[in-house]
Formats: sequence, C-alpha cells, structure tokens
Amino acid sequence: MTKMFNVNIDTEGLNANEAQEWVNELANVYADMEVADPKISGNKISFKTGLSGMDDTNADDIRMKLDEYIMMHEQFKVNNISVS
Repeated sequence: MTKMFNVNIDTEGLNANEAQEWVNELANVYADMEVADPKISGNKISFKTGLSGMDDTNADDIRMKLDEYIMMHEQFKVNNISVS
C-alpha cells in the first residue's frame, strides 16, 4: 500500500478547471505518483499523494516532485505548499 501525504497549496490567479487538470496531469507526468481526493476551492488546491512502491517516501520527497512540477507548469502563482 502506498504511503499517502496530504498536500495543501495556497495560490493566486487560480482557475478551478485548470487547477483540476494540473492535479490530474501530475499523476501522468510522474508514473510512480498516485494522486487521490483532489479539491479545488477558492485559491486553494488540496489532494493526497504518494509514490507507489516506495515504503520509505517522506514529505521532502513529495515536496521535491511538486517543486519540479510547479516549475514546469507555471499556470498560477504558488504562495505556500505544505506536505504532511
């Protein structure tokens, strides 16, 4: 079973449809990443994510992937990211 982390992203300039596609595409870009329960509300994006097949995944691993993905897809301004 994949260890899942809660991700919360505070943003500016968020379009709900684009944000939903952004979250969906995250799992396509990283084949080992699982994404569940995405929620888009106001200027916030939240979802659960983990790296399949990796029992030793930690929050820093997830944050590294998110930072990389955000740099590749600058659709909105990110003010804060928390991974727990």
